[in-house]
Order: sequence, then C-alpha cells, then structure tokens
Amino acid sequence: MQQRKLAIYIVLLIVAAVIIAVSMKFYETKVLSDDAEGYVLEDLWAKNPNADSVGIIAWESRINVDGSSYFEIKASASEGLSTPCPKRTHYEYFYPEQNFVPNQPERVVSGCTVCEGVGCVIAFPEEAIIASHTNSGTSAVQGYIQRYGDAAPSVKLEEGGWTVTWRSPSAPYGYEVEMQGNGDISSIRRV
Repeated sequence: MQQRKLAIYIVLLIVAAVIIAVSMKFYETKVLSDDAEGYVLEDLWAKNPNADSVGIIAWESRINVDGSSYFEIKASASEGLSTPCPKRTHYEYFYPEQNFVPNQPERVVSGCTVCEGVGCVIAFPEEAIIASHTNSGTSAVQGYIQRYGDAAPSVKLEEGGWTVTWRSPSAPYGYEVEMQGNGDISSIRRV
C-alpha cells in the first residue's frame, strides 16, 4: 500500500514537472516571438520610412546546428499603394540567429509592368493595381488615371482574382476592374 502511494506521488510529480517544462517553453517561445516581431517591424520602418505598410508574412521556429532555436521571419514593405505603380519588397530575417542580420531584400514588385495570362500569378495587391491599368483591355482606366492625376486605387482580393477600384475626388465617376488571378481582365465597369 505504501509503495503504491509512493508510485502515485512520483507519477504526479513527473506529470507536474512535464506541465511546468512545457509551459516554460511556450512562454519562452511567446516572449521570443513577440521580441522578434517588434524588432522586425521596427527595422522595416527604419529601412522604409516612406512605406505605406510593413508586415510579417510568415515566421517559423527553427533549430540551428548547435541545438539553439531561432526564428526565420519573412516580412514585406509596400510603398506607393495609392499610386498607379506601387513597389513591394520582401525581407528575410533570422532572429536571434545571425545577430538579426537580414538577407538582401528582394524587390518583388517594381517598375510598372506585370505579367498576364497563362503561367502568370497576380499574388500581391501591388501587382493587381499595376495590372488594372497596364494589362490588355485597360486603356479606359489608363486614360482615367492620366486625366485625373489624383486617382487612387483600392484593392480587394476576391475568390479567384482581384477587384481594383479607381476613384478621383475631382471626377464624377471611377472605374472598377475585375481580374482573374492570372492578370486577365474579366470586366471593367464605370462606377
């Protein structure tokens, strides 16, 4: 009977120790991820002071060869979202691995052209904005943007594609452009 009680106490102590260890690991990961997120966003704003938005796309916990954990963080900065030709840059950080030194940034969207048709993927709002006035069949929208220099886009990701609406405070109308995920224009409506 005495041995049975002792065995129960030992099992309860082991369970309690495991619960405490798991809780500490969760807390450590949460604190580390919050710190990493703060550092990344601060660094992105410092590198991109004219950005309209910055954000973390994805992050993943990893283990290095020494057995230490770190985060691989993918982030982006967007500039010119209210213009016809916005830019998007991707960054990759390793925190705290590599002393928080990011890889070289990758300019994902720049210039004012994007693909369209077979094999093309319009993956980002910046690409949708550009496609809405440069891809085949969008000359009316291009003319509107040229006529009303204050025209600004708003973008929505829809099922199967994008909707970009162009409006100008100085125009009595705007344009709504619906496109497929490959950049092909589905419709253009004067609104």
